Amino acid sequence: MTRSETPRLSQKRAATAKRCGSTGLRFFGAALASWLRYNGPFMARWSVSFASSAVRASTPVLAGVVAVTVLNGCETGLQRLDRETNARLQTSAEQLAGGSIYPAFDASRYESGSKFPDFPEDASTPPTTNPEATALRFEAVPTVKEDAATITARFERMSTEDPDAKLLTFDGSIAYALEHSEEYLTAEETYVLAAIRLLIEEHRWEPLPTNVASAAFASSGGGSRFNNALSVVNELGVSQRLPYGGEVSAAFVARATQQLDDYLTSGDTESADIVLQASIPLLRGSGEVAQEPLIQARRNLIYAARNFEQFRRDYYYDLASDYLQLVLQLQGIANGVRQVERSAAVEARMKALVDSGRTEPFQADLATQNTLFALDRLSSQRELYRLTVDRFKARLGMLVEDPVKIDPTQFDLPVPKVDTKESLVLAFRFRLDLQTQRDLVDDFTRRVDVARNETMGDLDLLLANNLPTDPTQSDAGLGFDGGYDDFSARLVYSMPLDRVNEDLRLRQSQILLEQSKRQYFQARDDAAVQVRQAARGIERSLFSKAVQEKNVAASMNRQAAIDAAPDRATARDRTDALDALRRAQDSLDNAKKDLQLAILRYLNTTGQLRIAPNGSLIPLPGMTDREETGEQLIDMSP
Repeated sequence: MTRSETPRLSQKRAATAKRCGSTGLRFFGAALASWLRYNGPFMARWSVSFASSAVRASTPVLAGVVAVTVLNGCETGLQRLDRETNARLQTSAEQLAGGSIYPAFDASRYESGSKFPDFPEDASTPPTTNPEATALRFEAVPTVKEDAATITARFERMSTEDPDAKLLTFDGSIAYALEHSEEYLTAEETYVLAAIRLLIEEHRWEPLPTNVASAAFASSGGGSRFNNALSVVNELGVSQRLPYGGEVSAAFVARATQQLDDYLTSGDTESADIVLQASIPLLRGSGEVAQEPLIQARRNLIYAARNFEQFRRDYYYDLASDYLQLVLQLQGIANGVRQVERSAAVEARMKALVDSGRTEPFQADLATQNTLFALDRLSSQRELYRLTVDRFKARLGMLVEDPVKIDPTQFDLPVPKVDTKESLVLAFRFRLDLQTQRDLVDDFTRRVDVARNETMGDLDLLLANNLPTDPTQSDAGLGFDGGYDDFSARLVYSMPLDRVNEDLRLRQSQILLEQSKRQYFQARDDAAVQVRQAARGIERSLFSKAVQEKNVAASMNRQAAIDAAPDRATARDRTDALDALRRAQDSLDNAKKDLQLAILRYLNTTGQLRIAPNGSLIPLPGMTDREETGEQLIDMSP
């Protein structure tokens, strides 16, 4: 089912009513029509026929069972509810606006369950595998003496990349995560659960049908075979909650009795009643407070829509941070490879000078030591990179054993012009979490009113009307007689003598309201701190980037000076210069990464980050098209 195929609930109801029809009794027309929508025309016809000749049929009890288990006339109940769930999700996303999306609920991914499950014998005692130490085996690797050359060769074999590795871009990572990530799926389901909770609450405000059939066998007179009778009662009813408190209900009750042995005389009887009842509160529970659960459920769905949209933005930022960290590690590995190569060249030169007698032997040993240190650091970097890649794949929902290689040429966001005051205004206006925190204050305000209403006494108006068939006839069928109509109206008042719990709940709600106000103001203050921090983060990253560019340039000049006069440089001078160049290059790459993340953090903290349905970043008006720049964040060449 595509999202465009999901109809509005009102349209669905109208189409369903047109297809299924509405036949049956005419009292409480709207309520009964709704009941027929749920239970279909067949049950209505069965109920009428049951009232006229229930016990004369040979299987009255089986008819009741069939009535309970019959499916809807047009579609199954779960399919209808799935359609309504998607309709609620769509409506909430449309109310949120701003290009917000919603997850399309797919019931096929969930367990269907069994009405009569057959549990395994060990259901209450799940098995555990935990063998003794003697049953385990440990095999040690024999010690092998290796020199630097063999260590280097083995290291190169370990670091060889899988030729079948799949190139993983950031856009590809996002797209894959939206389909397979457990984290993203959980966020979708949290949103769906809010819609389901709303449907549950809304159903409580719809006409609720009931149909109860019972059969009883009675024997009297000492077991005489002439005093055995079977009585069958069927009650078909519908109840409706009132929008300002109270409930109305209508019921059609059919009774039939049949003597099982009418050898001498027949004592069969048939009768029916139409029962209308209403209970309307005039004090406690009266007014709009009756709708508080429904109002809160609808607001909770809007909150869930905001939370899901905010999750998508945070998720994009988190994945961008993880991806850029991988890019940074790749750059660190490239810098480490260059340092190993340069250290090896220094080592070879020093060995040549030692062999020619132009320098001391310890200079060659110092160069060799620096090469081994560089190899060890490179090994650690590659292992850390592999670990980070595995964690990233697991977060995307990808199999950890699937070989991938990270594309290092992705992010190139332009630096925004930041005005702190304007940024705060944007954050207070656009941030979804602040809007939810503000609306929670309204929720707790309503709860105070509801709690205050609960402290009142009870004054209820009770109305009842019973229209029976002619009681003087044993086989009355559906011949209702208005002369026997019974109507009653009562006012029932209960004094609020004990409202201790209600008073305590009122105090509790008042305290929670004040806490919600403070939490809202605290959230605004926290948001202001985050915005100011994000703004400063851009400035700090720009400053660090400029400093590290100069640092790299100075390190390269130092290296060029050594290369220009190699005889005047010692092994220490060369290794120190190589270490300084590597640190400067790593710091520059880290500054570039921090700048890109600072820009994303600024957009997110001010509520301006927009994510497309496919998970990609929607550029804001004024952003430079990244495809026009084509700048690489890192250079993987040696």
